[in-house]
Amino acid sequence: MILTTHAPSLTEQIYTERLYENDGLTELVQCVDPQHSRILDIGCGGGGNLRLLRQAGHEAVGVTLSEVEARVCREQGFTCHVADLTRTIPFEPGSFDGLLLSHVLEHFPFPDEVLKQLLLLLRPEGGVYVALPNVLYLRQRLEFLRGRFRYAETGIMDRTHVRFFDFASARLLLETCGVTVTRHFGVGHFPLGGTLRSLAPGLCQGIDRFVIKNWPGLFGIHLICTGSYRHPGKREKF
Repeated sequence: MILTTHAPSLTEQIYTERLYENDGLTELVQCVDPQHSRILDIGCGGGGNLRLLRQAGHEAVGVTLSEVEARVCREQGFTCHVADLTRTIPFEPGSFDGLLLSHVLEHFPFPDEVLKQLLLLLRPEGGVYVALPNVLYLRQRLEFLRGRFRYAETGIMDRTHVRFFDFASARLLLETCGVTVTRHFGVGHFPLGGTLRSLAPGLCQGIDRFVIKNWPGLFGIHLICTGSYRHPGKREKF
């Protein structure tokens, strides 16, 4: 599926050598329907979520813009493609049961248009599993109140982010693209000191659960939104 083709930009050249490496986002991967066997991890980084998907019994395929990340993933035994998905999508329509996008869409100037194209890769009633950084997380709000808008190498204000989301707009992004949202929650914690957490871990975990349930837009660092997508024109079978 070809969108457009032209010479690599400076931004693409930077991404080509970039390596995002972490242990994956367990809370997102746990949302993946067990019946969705073949999952495309878009912006797979160093393979953290691919590993979690494989451990959960899914067939996981990665795609990234980074040659370095692709090499790291392949060394772990994963199938990983290198592609700029705003120009070329190297998969056939209906190739996957689910799409996993963990901290990816904020890197696109027009994430809704990219997501609409990617949804064509899903089989009927395919799953969509998205995580976005929360620009209105408590500590980031305090930075804004101090008059500070500073980019960083990683985190919520990663210098490669070009779009920003809060709790409501994360859901709106998926709904605008025709996704029926079934789960929408935050992953984060209340900013307690390390000493208290070591002395009373159970109490602190309870506080974390309470605040993230009631104020996900304030205490959620990751905004998770999942759902299903039915291709337009598809009808129920009777």
